[in-house]
This record gives sequence, structure tokens and C-alpha cells, in this order.
Amino acid sequence: MRVRKTKKDSQKMIRWRLRILMAEKKISNKELAELSGIHPTSISKLKNADEIEQISGRVLNSLCNGLTKAYQAAGDNRIITPGDLFDYTFDHDGDPTTGDIQSKGLQKAENEQLSNPGKPAKPNTQVLWLTHNKEAS
Repeated sequence: MRVRKTKKDSQKMIRWRLRILMAEKKISNKELAELSGIHPTSISKLKNADEIEQISGRVLNSLCNGLTKAYQAAGDNRIITPGDLFDYTFDHDGDPTTGDIQSKGLQKAENEQLSNPGKPAKPNTQVLWLTHNKEAS
């Protein structure tokens, strides 16, 4: 598990929500550690992180199980899933419905090739959607 602390004013596309979930039911580090089998120091580091660089499936599963048990002990039958621990916000770097993201990626690849003419170009992958028009047939 790698934890990274970030500045409060930085914009994040993916936020780590463990602190929020624990606060909702007033779950202590010690309680979650006992219910999840994760060391209390690790719980503390995870709780105080704004961003998780990487996390193993085992730790994620243990956190979900421990949080679900704590929520049920508090009278809430909610099952905590990995999706509850993460909050994703689209960063608006292009519009996926118009293909704007694809054009930005192509532009970046072209700029890299121009700035490094001696280097071979990286392969570029594009997805095309072909649809059948019945009227044209």
C-alpha cells in the first residue's frame, strides 16, 4: 500500500473516502482495525490520506469487510464496496462524447514526434465505431 498526502487545494479526479465513511458512523481506527484485521497504524495512514497511490486487493477487501461490519453494528445494513471508498470526478480534459479526448491524444503524440525526430514514433491506437445504415443498403 502506498499513501500520498496532497495539498488541500489540489484538484483530484479520484478521491479516497475512507475518512468520510468512518466519520459517518463514528468508527474509530481501533474498531476498524479489529474488524478488518489491518494494523491500527495502517488504518491511521489510510484514513489520513487524500490520495492512494496503490492498494492491494487484500487490503481493499479487508477494509470493505470491516466497514460493513461496523456499519451493521451501528444499525445500518449497507454493504460497503470498493466503489464506496473512491470518488471519481471527470476532469473535463476533453469531451468523451465528441471525441475531443482522442484529438488531444493525437495532438500530443504528433507534438512528441516533432520534438523528437530521431526517436521512432509510439504506436497510436484509435477506435472506430462502424454502424450499419439500413436506408443506404
